Amino acid sequence: MVDVTQNGFALRIRKLLPGGWFPMPPATGETEQAPVLNALLQGFGSVFAWIWAMLAGTADQTRLATMTGAFLDMFASDFFGTLLTRNTGESDDAFRIRIEEALFPSLGTRPDVVNVIADEVGTAGRVIEPRNASDCKGLGSMSAPAIGGGYGYGVAALRYGSRGTPFQLFAQLPTGDTNQPAIQTLDRIENVMPAGTIAWVQDVENLG
Repeated sequence: MVDVTQNGFALRIRKLLPGGWFPMPPATGETEQAPVLNALLQGFGSVFAWIWAMLAGTADQTRLATMTGAFLDMFASDFFGTLLTRNTGESDDAFRIRIEEALFPSLGTRPDVVNVIADEVGTAGRVIEPRNASDCKGLGSMSAPAIGGGYGYGVAALRYGSRGTPFQLFAQLPTGDTNQPAIQTLDRIENVMPAGTIAWVQDVENLG
């Protein structure tokens, strides 16, 4: 492997000098016979080693997967402006993950809505699609509500579904209050939903 250290570059320059002009480089354990020449060449070697390290570091900064520090911030600024900035104390790896998610977002699916709610609220919310039997359950008897997967009247998990309300969902966000949902949350949910769909969003104290 090529020696790209300061001493490695100094030795490579020394080998280019005409033979017989200066003593040969010392072997391991030997004393340097041309200390002035060695000092001069070590100075050149230091510059070349620094340039080599800078080039290697620059190559890393040309790919998102290997970018670090300010280069990662500049990458985010180029693509997203002020919409995506590094959080206080956020590591390069964590910031890189957020950049990748913003560059290649998953859109248009129920899990995307679920993930947005969890990210905004800090905990899982509840998504109910009126046409989804798993969300609304089925009607059974009060005496044996679980027979056939049905639920009796008064059972908390029973909801009225409808095949007449396609492309809609209800989202409950356990924020601990019943205030209007935050505009940012509504915007993020809208951004991941398919065109022509509707989300009815509600802040709730809990999901009980």
